[in-house]
Amino acid sequence: MTRTKWMRLGVRDPADILRWAGAQNTGRLDDFRHRVIRGREFVSFRMVPRYAIEIGTSDIVVIAHVKPSAPRLLIAAVATLGRKAARRIFAAISAFRPRVAPDPLRTAALYQFADARLSSPFSR
Repeated sequence: MTRTKWMRLGVRDPADILRWAGAQNTGRLDDFRHRVIRGREFVSFRMVPRYAIEIGTSDIVVIAHVKPSAPRLLIAAVATLGRKAARRIFAAISAFRPRVAPDPLRTAALYQFADARLSSPFSR
């Protein structure tokens, strides 16, 4: 059975993740994934250290989350307020637009083929 060791790491800057991994006597890093959820950055990766791990696995999955600083929180809050204001302005503008019914879609006219002639090879 393959076992995986999971580790959670909180950092102040995304560059701290690589500094931390370099200090851990890392043999290999792979399977990087970067996500931003509600303005918070999450980086996960698989680390294969150069030393033996006690639980019988050869790798560690590290999930690092960037702790928000005051400037980052301010930027995220301003961006959120800007998006909300833009939505409200767009809704107000669209309320004043005249409602025009769209033209019905035109479909292809059906064409009635003539009956097959008796001399036609397809009439048999």
